[in-house]
Amino acid sequence: MEPSPKEGTPEELTRAATSHVLRRLNSAPRTRHELAQSCREKGFPLEIYEPVLDRVEEMGYINDADFANNWVRSRTRSRGLAPSVLRRELTLKGVDRDLIDAALEEIDPKDIDRRARELAEKKMRSLLGVSTQVAIRRIASQLQRKGYPPGMSLAIARDVAGSSGDAHDFHELDH
Repeated sequence: MEPSPKEGTPEELTRAATSHVLRRLNSAPRTRHELAQSCREKGFPLEIYEPVLDRVEEMGYINDADFANNWVRSRTRSRGLAPSVLRRELTLKGVDRDLIDAALEEIDPKDIDRRARELAEKKMRSLLGVSTQVAIRRIASQLQRKGYPPGMSLAIARDVAGSSGDAHDFHELDH
C-alpha cells in the first residue's frame, strides 16, 4: 500500500508520486500541467512531484509537443473541431502557447474548409423536412459550436442548404 502523500519518508513519497504519475500516463497521454495538477490534488508536495515529473519527462513519457500534435490531429479528424476550439482545449491542458501554435500550423487551411463542409453536409442529411432557412441556421450553429468563424459557418451553411435545393422542404410540397 502506498504511503499517504502527507506521511512517509521522502523516498517513499517519491516512489508513491512516481507510481501515481505512471498510472495516470498508463490510462491516457497527459500534459505535464495535468500531471502536476493531479499530484497537487493527491496532496504530494511540490518538492516531491516536480523532480518526479522532470525524471519522467527526461525518460520521454511526457512530451507536450507530441501531445499537442496528436491532440490536434485526433480532434480535427474525429470531431471536426476548428483551430480556435483546439487552441482553447490545449490551453486548458496547460500546453505552452508556442507548442500550440506549432501544432495548429500543421493544419492545412484547405482541410479546415473541407472538414467544415463535410460536417455541414452530414448535418444537412439529418435535416430532411425542414425549411431551407431552418437548415441554414442549424448548420451554421453547429459549425460555430465547433469553432468555425461565424461568416464562414453561414456561407457554408447557405451553400450546402441552398445546393440541396428546396427538395428537402417536404412539408411544403405536401400542401
